[in-house]
Amino acid sequence: MKAEIDKIVTLSDGDSTAELQKYLSSLSNDELITVITNGALKGKKVGSMIKGIFKGSPSNSPEGSNRRLLVYQHCIPLCESGDLQTEVAADIIGLLMLETHTLTGSCLAQLASLFVDAIKVGKMGSGKSLELFPTVLTALSACDSLAFEYKKQLINSLCSSRSGLIRYTILHAWAISLYKEVLPVFLIKVLRMFTKLDLQEIPPLVYQLLLLSAKGCKKQVLEGIIGYFKEQDIRQEEESLDLEVQSIPQDQLRHVEGTAILHIVFAVRLDHDLGREFLKSIKVICFYTWGKISVQVSAIFNTITVCLNRSKWMFILVTTLLPMKPSVWKS
Repeated sequence: MKAEIDKIVTLSDGDSTAELQKYLSSLSNDELITVITNGALKGKKVGSMIKGIFKGSPSNSPEGSNRRLLVYQHCIPLCESGDLQTEVAADIIGLLMLETHTLTGSCLAQLASLFVDAIKVGKMGSGKSLELFPTVLTALSACDSLAFEYKKQLINSLCSSRSGLIRYTILHAWAISLYKEVLPVFLIKVLRMFTKLDLQEIPPLVYQLLLLSAKGCKKQVLEGIIGYFKEQDIRQEEESLDLEVQSIPQDQLRHVEGTAILHIVFAVRLDHDLGREFLKSIKVICFYTWGKISVQVSAIFNTITVCLNRSKWMFILVTTLLPMKPSVWKS
């Protein structure tokens, strides 16, 4: 297949794009896949070859669009196979990221489904191609041709795995957040899964959700996070009399709670609106009738007292946040 690789590269470097398109059209899908695989395994000219394939596959034609999709569908699992040199796999993913915006909505939807299905069944072993996933999601979110129901279905798929996609794609929540119309649906599903995740998975998830709250749904994010830790505190208190039935070791829980508090403090410093929403969430979640939220000293101490009675974690969180600059709390 060295001859085919050299010919694609040579035609790509030439001035005649029509000749390159004609040659690529003469290759069957299986032949093209074989060419890409051999080039990638040898690690020579693979970047120039893939660039040539894209150059000879105009995105505005059905044939060119289908050929571009074929390259993505083959290269993603190829990069995950572990058969390629690290540098080669990185170069291929980089090239695919640069061309993602040229794909049609239909092609992007198929790629998103490819990622979802692969992660669910554990085929993203190396994780090299996951760098491409947020780029696909970002491009997909900009496609007006895709119906709301499809985007909602994609979010449902993203959240249907206990750990696979939560562990990987939550880290790319910024891309997902571009689906503003389905953001509330996404958050509901993620927050419900808190109790199903391993304890050590909670802090990074909290961090990403706090960042995601900058796009909206601050109240929903805060109430979900606070509610989870309040529930853990109540459970610890109930189990404290019988060490044999403790579901979560107390020292591990306190470590995770401390990390979550640091994430919240950091997020509030960056987003003062989040801080003000936090005060409102305290009022709602602690079931304390407060009247209009203010920064009066008496109101603050009342809040601390309520939090102390309800949850140790809440008390620590509030007493950590309150010394912050007044500008954080002023409306």
